[in-house]
Amino acid sequence: MSVRSLLYWFICFTFAVYVAQAAEPLNPDTMAALSAGNPLDAKLLPVPEPGRALLLFAGVMAMAFTYRRAWLNWKMEPKA
Repeated sequence: MSVRSLLYWFICFTFAVYVAQAAEPLNPDTMAALSAGNPLDAKLLPVPEPGRALLLFAGVMAMAFTYRRAWLNWKMEPKA
């Protein structure tokens, strides 16, 4: 494995961990502040479901794998 490949996977893994945290619920103080103003804001709050974070992480990693495969296949394709 080259340094470029390791760097690619490290960046994708770090990004996936970072965005998976977005699926986590907000802290109670922030949720109370958001829902105090408008009753429709309560519908926009995240659902506290840890499985969503795992699915988001897996989806980002699957997209990274698919992109890498497509890129390598395109680079290895013989030019006419």
